[in-house]
Amino acid sequence: MPARRMMIQATASHAGKSLLAAALCRWFARQGLRVAPFKAWNMSLNAAPAAGGEIGWAQALQASACGIEARVEMNPVLVKPSGPGECQLILSGQPAGRLQAGETGPREAAIAAIRSAWAAIEAEHDLVVLEGAGSPAEINLLDRDLANMWMAREADAPVLVVGDIDRGGVFAALLGTWMLAPEAERIRGFIINKFRGDARRLEGGLEALQRKTGVPTLGIVPYHPPELPEEDALGVPAGSLPPADGRRLRIGVVRLPHMANFSDFDSLALEPETALAYSFSPRVLAEADVLILPGTRATVADLAALRAAGLEPVIRAAAAAGKPVWGICGGYQMLAESIADPEGVETDAPLTRGLGLLPVQIRFERHKRSEAVAGECAECELPGLPGLPVRGYFMQHGRAGNTPHPLFSLRASAGGEPEREGCLQGSVAGTALHDIFNGEHREAAFRRAVVAGWRRQCGLPAITAHAPLPGLAARLDAWTEHVIGHLDMAAIARIAGL
Repeated sequence: MPARRMMIQATASHAGKSLLAAALCRWFARQGLRVAPFKAWNMSLNAAPAAGGEIGWAQALQASACGIEARVEMNPVLVKPSGPGECQLILSGQPAGRLQAGETGPREAAIAAIRSAWAAIEAEHDLVVLEGAGSPAEINLLDRDLANMWMAREADAPVLVVGDIDRGGVFAALLGTWMLAPEAERIRGFIINKFRGDARRLEGGLEALQRKTGVPTLGIVPYHPPELPEEDALGVPAGSLPPADGRRLRIGVVRLPHMANFSDFDSLALEPETALAYSFSPRVLAEADVLILPGTRATVADLAALRAAGLEPVIRAAAAAGKPVWGICGGYQMLAESIADPEGVETDAPLTRGLGLLPVQIRFERHKRSEAVAGECAECELPGLPGLPVRGYFMQHGRAGNTPHPLFSLRASAGGEPEREGCLQGSVAGTALHDIFNGEHREAAFRRAVVAGWRRQCGLPAITAHAPLPGLAARLDAWTEHVIGHLDMAAIARIAGL
């Protein structure tokens, strides 16, 4: 029997459809259904490893909400902005070339990948919760839009449209979407998201909206920070750090123009007596106790932007003063002595000078490594780290050569030698591994040991009381309870064909 299906679209990007879809996935899975997420076409720099390659982070999160393993069929087309007017195309989990501004890529190949993935997901589940991208009413893009109504037609899926009232103009956005979207008869319900205040004040507007469209509003979800990873940088505003008070550890994450996988630092921000801010301002970052260079889809371009913004002397001064300076993936590559890209995988520059703070040379390779790994901390200068378990994932074209002073010893496949990974020299460290700070249970000890080491390096008092941070499952449960408490779930189940 074909799977039931329903699709979540929105009036604009960042309206909250990804996290609402995750809540619906979790609620339906609780009813004993085999549920899966699906997003045909995604543009995001926050990606995650999946069986077969990589997909958008939101679909990996939704798979977790369903209680199943993420796989590439859940997001067959992923586009990752990688430089001025350029993107990397990921088809069925694997790199498929670079796109210039205005190019839509190999449309027929994309359609074939989408149809193949949809057939596999539909055949194996009772219900598929599809997600659109951006808005279905971008009338200048309708002939190229494979994410919204085209996919709804392919899947014969009813559609719920989410509007973000926090930005204002939600009634105009919902009505305009209904008027401009092709096949608007598929729209079966509206959801108003991120509301602050008394929902009774919206009653007149809801009645007028239904009179004009014939579409009911199925819920008003109050604004509530979900403590779940954001899908794109729109949800990660630049901020500032509090003044030094001799107690809080102030972490500055360099908000690179093509920052990727910024969910790496979600758990760091929740550590006690810790303040974390994203910024590209030399003034703000110079005040930080710890500097982190995050992942990026455009290492060389973002390194040039960092230099143009006057951040190189700030980073060098922090390292010279013994402040912790850490790089993750692309940030690690920036800390190296050099970045070679002879095959033009990411850039046309065959060799780029790095910041030179770690004795490492980087070389870009055409094959992209995307996999989850586990291991232990190697012998290093940070007390308390050696031997601690660590878990994370690779998503990289750039490879480090011989790495003196490795940070990790990763478990090898059967019969193989452990892999030496990362580098730590003085207060400067780098690793290609994502998600290392978000470990739960035993792996949480790594994050706490690193934070404790940073506090010592910065002359701050130790933190002795560590309440356990809620794990991903608990955060998904709390978010789901919040969402379904404000939606007409009986009506939504009927729309899904249940």
